[in-house]
Amino acid sequence: MAHVRSLFPAATGPEGLISCFDHLISDDCLRRKLILKGGPGVGKSTFMRRIHAALGSDTQSTLYFCSGDPDSLDAVAFPDRGLLILDGTAPHIIDPQIPGARDSLINLGECLNEKALRPRLSQIRSVMAEHAACLSRARACLCAALPMIRNNARIISDAADDGRLRRLTHALITAVLSGTPAQAAPHAAVRPVITDAVTAKGELCLLAEGEQQRVIRLTGHDSTDFTPVLRALSRAAQASSLAVEEHLSPRLPGGLLHVSIPALHTLITTSARLPSEMTFDLASCIPQGNLLRRECMLEQGRASISLHISRAVAALAAAKEVHDELESFYVPNMDFSAWQKRLDETLDSLC
Repeated sequence: MAHVRSLFPAATGPEGLISCFDHLISDDCLRRKLILKGGPGVGKSTFMRRIHAALGSDTQSTLYFCSGDPDSLDAVAFPDRGLLILDGTAPHIIDPQIPGARDSLINLGECLNEKALRPRLSQIRSVMAEHAACLSRARACLCAALPMIRNNARIISDAADDGRLRRLTHALITAVLSGTPAQAAPHAAVRPVITDAVTAKGELCLLAEGEQQRVIRLTGHDSTDFTPVLRALSRAAQASSLAVEEHLSPRLPGGLLHVSIPALHTLITTSARLPSEMTFDLASCIPQGNLLRRECMLEQGRASISLHISRAVAALAAAKEVHDELESFYVPNMDFSAWQKRLDETLDSLC
């Protein structure tokens, strides 16, 4: 049966773009990569949607949504077919690594009426500069939130009883890997993925019900960094020769929000959006009263973090509006009959 999964290929973070473009599909199974080029409004996202509609009814696929505009696509992967189609333009510029034999360029910009666009050069430059400024503001807001995110996480971590935390981590690993024989080496592969992002529509999570048969949830105080527990679980799974997906945090560089173990059909999540069969509460590792004197500081941190994140969302929403304005220069100057011909030729080559 066909199964469609949704992920982000990249996300805006406090230290710049968090990218998983090198991990959309494994090199071992990748047989064909189509890299779409062309400016805004040339129909790259629609091109990918049409291919997905034509090929996706009888195979597994992953739709990679653009975090800057969650209604648009940045890539589509068909692991069963060994096929990847992606947007190779800025800010994630991608060029062929194995030209011809595996990788192909499809330049939709060739369908543009360049003569009609040249008189609009100064206007286009101005809008592009405004778009870049909006993105820069978004990153600055996320960067401003980062010290407080780290400080709150450190306060909660320092208040925890290390012995209790070790026992909880061990109980979690046992619950997840029970019945799975541990192996000395080699460790299995780790694949970074992005299911959560700060976007123009707010903070979005693409975790979907039914994607994993088994869901285990981690809870804790607001601002808890679950990364150490999730990484310990990830290492234990790898030591049992199980491939792992580590879901990256858009707020905290190097941080994790969830871990998936595909072979066990199991998701360990910090999100409340999915029903779970089991819960492990990290707040239980903090002795009563350990946070009382720090609660005011934690609340101030939470309020400041929330303010900076909301400002980042507003800046990304402004960037989306400016990008729509940029597209308005290009869409009227596209030859969509030529675009359709490129699509038909591409579909013929894939069938």
